[in-house]
Amino acid sequence: MRPWDQMAPEQQEARQLKKLRRFLSEQILPFHPYYGELFREHGIDVNSLQKYSDLAQIPLSSKGNVAPDAEDPDRPKQFVLQPTPETLKAALPLGRKLSLLGTKLRYGADEVRRRLGLEYRPVQAYFTTGRTALPTSFFLSKYDLGLLEEVGIRIATLNDVDPSVDRLVSLFPYAPHLAFWQVQAVGVASGTFMLQTGGGKAMGSDGILRAIGKVRPSFICGIPGYTYHLIRKGVEEGRDFSFVKTLFLGGDRVTPDYRVKLCELLRQGGATNPRVVSILGFTEAKKCWTECVGGEKYGFHTYPDLDLFEMIDPDTGLPVPDGETGEMVYTPLDGRGSLILRYRTGDIVAGGIVRERCPGCGRTVPRFSSDLSRRSNLTDFSLTKIKGTLVNLNVMSDLLTGDPRIDEWQLVIRKRDDDPLDVDELILYLALLDTEAEAEVTVKTVREIERSLADASEVCPTRTEVLPREELLEMIGMETLLKEKRIVDLRKKARAKASSPGNESVAGS
Repeated sequence: MRPWDQMAPEQQEARQLKKLRRFLSEQILPFHPYYGELFREHGIDVNSLQKYSDLAQIPLSSKGNVAPDAEDPDRPKQFVLQPTPETLKAALPLGRKLSLLGTKLRYGADEVRRRLGLEYRPVQAYFTTGRTALPTSFFLSKYDLGLLEEVGIRIATLNDVDPSVDRLVSLFPYAPHLAFWQVQAVGVASGTFMLQTGGGKAMGSDGILRAIGKVRPSFICGIPGYTYHLIRKGVEEGRDFSFVKTLFLGGDRVTPDYRVKLCELLRQGGATNPRVVSILGFTEAKKCWTECVGGEKYGFHTYPDLDLFEMIDPDTGLPVPDGETGEMVYTPLDGRGSLILRYRTGDIVAGGIVRERCPGCGRTVPRFSSDLSRRSNLTDFSLTKIKGTLVNLNVMSDLLTGDPRIDEWQLVIRKRDDDPLDVDELILYLALLDTEAEAEVTVKTVREIERSLADASEVCPTRTEVLPREELLEMIGMETLLKEKRIVDLRKKARAKASSPGNESVAGS
């Protein structure tokens, strides 16, 4: 069998579908409450899944299927494998049964129960938060933690991490979130020294910078906004970053312009040839993927023995051919604990998925573009009372993040006078890099930025305020929140306030 990253592209479809059929037959159908019932309801024959196109027989899933709500707060538990002694006895393949029988004869029935417990019993939970009021929990067994470490080794290998000389510092906050634990798995599984700082809220930026100076890491991992903030602070204080080779950034988009800004900062700190690598992960998958060591132009590299990706038309849900832009759909080929199938991620991938050998590193894994955007970042602005404009917040965010004149920023969307029936307002808060510019220069810069936003998104800020950096950092929660608040939509709050008791006349006016 070839290594996971050298599987012949022409053989991948048959091998992935074979593994999927086995996974469905041995784990999903007998032990998964939600999908077991779904397959029976739709009369889906696992053996009929012979080509990628056959996957369309399985209904798509989304956050709405998994997320809890007030009426069903335990909904995520329906996505956890829940074997019983009876279903295990009926579903496990003969080879596994014989292996367990041997264990029972040699070590006793308690040892069999212990091993099955380690495989299936949840021992850890990650949480994802979105637009739902309640967090969505995803559970991992010891088996899943083993897969997380296997992925950790692959991420280290893909990025040429040398445990004998390299060190790693993580800026991700201590939290039950995938990013923190995937970094932990990279260090532990690859045998690389790692310092988990817990982010600015735990150690504070001053403490982290002192630790970086002592550890002298080759790799720094974190959320893009906070990583930029920390390195900028260090450079302004004259700290040494000459030992840094790579920044691993996860949890947010990393645009080409933002990579340039970060690399320039590192060079100012003494780094000779720094790289910025984007890491993609989502809680529902319980693992992460990294860009090619050859550069972002070669995209994210997947694990064809562990997962299967599709691209669909986000409006129709129908598959799109390889190489065409579409919404990413994810299916695991292995795992225990919480599991989803044909899961709509909401990520729109420019150029879709490609399967030919990677020109950057020579691997033959399926790859998808680094140019991802969130479909949910399309929002309606009622700029007049009779006409709305559809705005892509990804475009606005990318422009503001990559602009070399902008130090920090925040966009606030609100209703004029907090009246839910009035027009929308878009307020832009800026901290500029050239803080000593004359007033007329600052005004000119602000007008140019506003025009750029209008040209890119067809929406111009209602007003723009230039603030001191420290004031804006506090507004976005740079040192206090898990992820800084770049775009704040207050319109729902206005509607809720209007509909609350005592405000009926306002809501109905």
